[in-house]
Amino acid sequence: MSRYQVGEHLPHFCTITVLDWTPVFIEARYIDPLIESLAFCRARKGLELFAYVVMPDHLHAIAAAEDLHAVMRDFKRFTSRTIHDRLVADGRETVLGWLERGAQRARRQRGEFSFWQDGFHPQEISSPEVLAQKLRYLHENPVRKHLVATPEDWYYSSAAWHAGRREMCMPPDVLEF
Repeated sequence: MSRYQVGEHLPHFCTITVLDWTPVFIEARYIDPLIESLAFCRARKGLELFAYVVMPDHLHAIAAAEDLHAVMRDFKRFTSRTIHDRLVADGRETVLGWLERGAQRARRQRGEFSFWQDGFHPQEISSPEVLAQKLRYLHENPVRKHLVATPEDWYYSSAAWHAGRREMCMPPDVLEF
């Protein structure tokens, strides 16, 4: 059982991290499965996605669902398999080796491919002030890592939508407090 308690259908700040913070999301080919799976979870699993950012080695989201644990489990399972298959097809032996060593360090000796660190670390969004703080943190992540000059410039983020611009990979849902 997770030490994090997810309230019934409340928005949560979530972090999903690649094993050993391996930088896999450096090409659209490896990011697209994340976006496609999030879209699927929104359409078919009741996921509400209020904000997100995909970084080279992790993603943050502010999300809600009736059973957020189950949605995140399914999201991680699907994206792990899809990205693994693409890494194998592309001959990305170095990245696959890093992930294998990360899985061994995490004591995952089950003989299966591991991609994500355990959990998704949900933190309840309980007020407009907490929402504003989490949105700032999430959207400014690419700026802090010197990937872009402004949060709105990062394509794999909801920052542009929240700033009133529309060019991004996927518009988020609206969250009202």
